[in-house]
Amino acid sequence: MNGIPEMTSRERVLATLKGDPVDRVASHFRAEPEVFEALRGQLGLADDEAVRRWAKSDIRDLSGICNSGGHGGYSLFGWRDRDLGHGEQEDFWGVRRRRVAYDGGAYVEISRFPLSGAAPEQVLDYRFPNPREIFDFGSLPERIQSLNRGAERYFILMEGESLFDRCWALRGMEDFMMDLIDGNEAAEHLLEGNFRFFMEFTRMILEAGNGAVDAIGLYNDLGTQGGAMISPAMYRKHLKERQRRLIEMIHGFGAKAFYHSCGNLLPMLPDLLEIGIDILDPLQMKAMKLSPSRLRELAGNEVTLHGGLDTQDLLVNGSPDDVLREAETLKRELGKAGRYLFSCSHYLQPDVPLENIRAIVQAVS
Repeated sequence: MNGIPEMTSRERVLATLKGDPVDRVASHFRAEPEVFEALRGQLGLADDEAVRRWAKSDIRDLSGICNSGGHGGYSLFGWRDRDLGHGEQEDFWGVRRRRVAYDGGAYVEISRFPLSGAAPEQVLDYRFPNPREIFDFGSLPERIQSLNRGAERYFILMEGESLFDRCWALRGMEDFMMDLIDGNEAAEHLLEGNFRFFMEFTRMILEAGNGAVDAIGLYNDLGTQGGAMISPAMYRKHLKERQRRLIEMIHGFGAKAFYHSCGNLLPMLPDLLEIGIDILDPLQMKAMKLSPSRLRELAGNEVTLHGGLDTQDLLVNGSPDDVLREAETLKRELGKAGRYLFSCSHYLQPDVPLENIRAIVQAVS
């Protein structure tokens, strides 16, 4: 259509990351399991991978595809959460989760924070798991190869780090925030212990992938609907240099750093750009209270923006024409520098009508 020969999905994403011309917008289809199930039935497709191909998704999030309880695709590589019965499971950190049903789907919530309520000095007794005693990523290249069918090659993303989220999952949000404010030893123990875990965990993935893993995801929800969860000063004191070191390692393996934070993370945006993130996700415009063009201006032209199509209102209450118009705006404004990956501002929820999902797919063409 635009004179550029058809690309593979991986070629398309890599060209987007460089700001080079592409044959069509690169895209990433993300949805909750209930949405995949509904689409399989409505479209007569055999499995979730067939849905992704129908949706023209160029990215394969291997950890997301294999998600086993809301915290990454660990189950493929040596770990399954301990089943405690009554819908509750415990992971290798000792954090317990349960599935909570609602009309049309279910979500996962933490039911036990193992260090909640402990005195700061008691937290120092916690011993962190060793990823090399838990995981074996030897099958990773084979699993990636199984996704690439025929001449197609996908851009492979894997979750590698969730430092901030993991600390409060262990300690409880209120206790961990107070630890940060107090500057006590508990906060440093949790941050450094989890950082060392994620550095080694990520290294294992990249070593086993041997160049086949294109990006590592850093998942830290630093924002809320109304503003940042922590101050930029606190981010700089506790997280910034640790994440810089992780990103330097990722880049050393030739992979990209995919940074995810829901909510309004604008106060931390300059710091995230400084430490070298390559892709910023998921771009919740309503939370950040700014236009796509303004976000592109603030982010500059070097980082690739990923997401932005509103799941809070537009995709639930809008018409297919509304979806198409907004998609064109995002592609035009966020893609001014050529660095834009088309996706939604969160996983598609069960209340998104099928006709609006069809409009998302139409917008990719």
